[in-house]
Amino acid sequence: MTDFSTTSLPRQVLDDLQRGHLAYRYKGISTLKCPFDLALYAMLLWNVKPRTIVEIGSNAGGSALWLADQVRSMNINAEIHSFDLKPPLVKDPLVHFRQADAEKLAKFFPPHEIEQLARPLLVIEDASHRKTTSLAVLDYFAPFMKSGEYIVVEDGIVTSLGIAEEFGGGPLAAISEFLGRHSDWEVDRYYCDFFGRNVTWNVSGYLRKK
Repeated sequence: MTDFSTTSLPRQVLDDLQRGHLAYRYKGISTLKCPFDLALYAMLLWNVKPRTIVEIGSNAGGSALWLADQVRSMNINAEIHSFDLKPPLVKDPLVHFRQADAEKLAKFFPPHEIEQLARPLLVIEDASHRKTTSLAVLDYFAPFMKSGEYIVVEDGIVTSLGIAEEFGGGPLAAISEFLGRHSDWEVDRYYCDFFGRNVTWNVSGYLRKK
């Protein structure tokens, strides 16, 4: 359990990085990514070469714009569907900003639409960071995912920051419950531990379908 939930980042470094994480902007737009995950996502995109990226939680739209520029630079023929309760107004030809409630995805992103998406599929869960929300996203997409595809659950770092209870247990509680019910999924420690034990804001959050 220690490997699952903890990071090797010292607490002072963790707090300093969190301040930068919250302030980070891409193209002048709030993006909320730490430098480790920007590097890890770039490697994941190159290795998997997803044809479709689904982001649950657009916020201001900075991360979707960054993803679009990454796949363009890698010549990956991909499109991005980014969902939020209030979609941002920024625009990019590869990004479809769409409205959705992360806990009621079937209403906004029905199964027949998911089944028609170009594969491989990469899902990024970055909504409210509440356990119930992360678990709802995992449970909704898991049946549609194919072997070798990923769901990345962001911000499990809230546990190490000592604020998981503010999020009803947080993403790590959702990941633990999900993996306990789905033996066909695993944490890909290559990404989680690339810079050190869970040196990522997505603590034990790079999940791969076996």
